[in-house]
Amino acid sequence: MKKKITLSTAITIMFVAMTVTFCLTMIVSSRLFEAKVASVNEKEVMYDKISDIDRAVRQNFYTAVDDTKVLESMAAGYVAGLGDAEAKYYSSDAVAEYQQVLDGKIIGIGVDFVKSREDSGYMKIYNVYKESPADVQGIVANDTITAINGQSTINMSVETAQQMLAGVSGETVDITYIHENTESSVTLTHKAYESPSVDHSKQNDYGYIKVSGFSAKTASELDYAANNLISQGVKALVIDLRNNSTKDFESAAAAADVLLKEGTTMYAVYNDGERKVLYTSDKNGVSVPVVLITNSGTGYAAEMFSVMLKDIAGAKTVGTVTMGKGSLQKLYRLPDGSGVEITVATLSPVSSSVYNGTGIAPDYEKVLETAQEQNFYTLTVETDPQIQRAFEVAQNLVANQ
Repeated sequence: MKKKITLSTAITIMFVAMTVTFCLTMIVSSRLFEAKVASVNEKEVMYDKISDIDRAVRQNFYTAVDDTKVLESMAAGYVAGLGDAEAKYYSSDAVAEYQQVLDGKIIGIGVDFVKSREDSGYMKIYNVYKESPADVQGIVANDTITAINGQSTINMSVETAQQMLAGVSGETVDITYIHENTESSVTLTHKAYESPSVDHSKQNDYGYIKVSGFSAKTASELDYAANNLISQGVKALVIDLRNNSTKDFESAAAAADVLLKEGTTMYAVYNDGERKVLYTSDKNGVSVPVVLITNSGTGYAAEMFSVMLKDIAGAKTVGTVTMGKGSLQKLYRLPDGSGVEITVATLSPVSSSVYNGTGIAPDYEKVLETAQEQNFYTLTVETDPQIQRAFEVAQNLVANQ
């Protein structure tokens, strides 16, 4: 027998429910308000600190303050204070150049080089990009850079030389170089030039593809390379990702899409702790086995690309452990044209372990000898031990199909 609830009882229950709801709402609102106030107070302390410094400087500094330089330095300092090793502040000019790189263009003079042990420690050029300032000047591979802006390159590191040769469009740099035993000096003007990120060749029964970076054009370049090689009857693809450490994750995901079957290809874990789908593939994948070559210079987008192919396409890797840059960065553009790049998530592979900070170990380790490492860029497909080992792995995969 069902009991009837009296009107007074119903009103009491409704009143209690409303009271509980009101109390919970007030508690939540109070905590949100307190958090808001705390945030406002923290920002007020920050602004007061900056104001105090500015007042002290303007009243006592021995010369005029360069407001633009101070503002840029403050912005860079804020980002540096985050404690995020991958975070970076970009000026408006740097953001524009960053976008050109994403579009497949490079700002500079157009040369790749290594420290030469044959020419007293000068910089040996091993690649000159077509239609770059260096190419227009007539500089070619095997030429030697002996000085940059009047400073000898003998005791200069490759990194320092790269920084000295870098610049924005329109800036100039003076270089001295040796071409066919003749030393010349020239002033080159930085400009943007096309930089193909994919190169390929047929090596007997196998296709070799070198992916030097990732940009908006990489997916179409890789699609052409893979289809061209497969149409020539190759039995497997060897993809070289060594020393590829670009940060264009979107383009890397699009390039992986060319080779992968339909499905989720990567997850990401954000600051709320939730694991969400980051990238998916809608293609049918390739019909031949894939072998990847990696080393300690394989990082960021290239690492993600490699683990995608391992998890989804069953690709095997040859070489050494990768860089361990398994976090996701994103560039946020600011109203004045500048930007901040910060880490927004940790990459979480479909089936492999999270590799941020540890790197991805190869399925088949192949370490170059010291002399080979020092002369890495002089190695050819035929003389590179890691490439040759990758072909051996590819041969075994084909034999066991």
